[in-house]
Amino acid sequence: MSGELLFVLLLAFGAFIVVAFVRMQRKRKGLGPMDWGRFYLNPKFLPAKSGQEEPAGSSSDPASLTTEEESAAELKRLQKLINSRKKIAWETDISYHVWNLYKNHFRNIGPYGSSPMDHNGKWYELKILNATNINDVKKVDFELSGVRYTFVDDEDRQKISENMKLFNLSLYDDKDRCLVDIPMKLRVDDTGKTYSVSSKSPMAFILDSWLKDFVNVSLKHQNIHNQEIRAQKHQERLREIEELKEKFGISD
Repeated sequence: MSGELLFVLLLAFGAFIVVAFVRMQRKRKGLGPMDWGRFYLNPKFLPAKSGQEEPAGSSSDPASLTTEEESAAELKRLQKLINSRKKIAWETDISYHVWNLYKNHFRNIGPYGSSPMDHNGKWYELKILNATNINDVKKVDFELSGVRYTFVDDEDRQKISENMKLFNLSLYDDKDRCLVDIPMKLRVDDTGKTYSVSSKSPMAFILDSWLKDFVNVSLKHQNIHNQEIRAQKHQERLREIEELKEKFGISD
């Protein structure tokens, strides 16, 4: 191999490495489905990661802006920041996790806070404190992993129109901050009631460490539910096996 050819090959290989590195850096600017954990651990890392935010007034000289231009620039900056937060909410499916937790453990709680949960102590980290229904607004105070929260559900206050009811499920922390506001849809037809999370969800979302706890407890519940379904199907198969053996005179 001549020296000139070797030199050309080395240049081509170097160019390939540079292009691959640039593509990797661009790809890393996006939020992948498995990256959300880093955000709830350090929310301050979000602006540097998303690549969407920019300081107010960075695109032009603040002294040259009118009041109207300043408000327009600030609104544009906030909209970009909110979109990045919504992206995290969508990719972690936090609205679905919160709704599933509420649906399975809170919707049917009585006025005195009696809990329908019965999982042989597996839900020790979730404790119901109080439940009320005032003016058709349900409120449930509870603790999850030792932290106090409140669910607010206004489904009973809303009316059905064209077989559809729209309502909101909100989660508040102990400082009365709305951590997430989930718009819900209830469709009523011949098959019964069907609940679904609105595609425009969420309407509010505060990124903090609560995100991890709610996703984890939702996944834990889903795992227990799946185990219960498998156990039930197993028992049904055993009964079917015994019935078939008896009907056809088959013995082991």
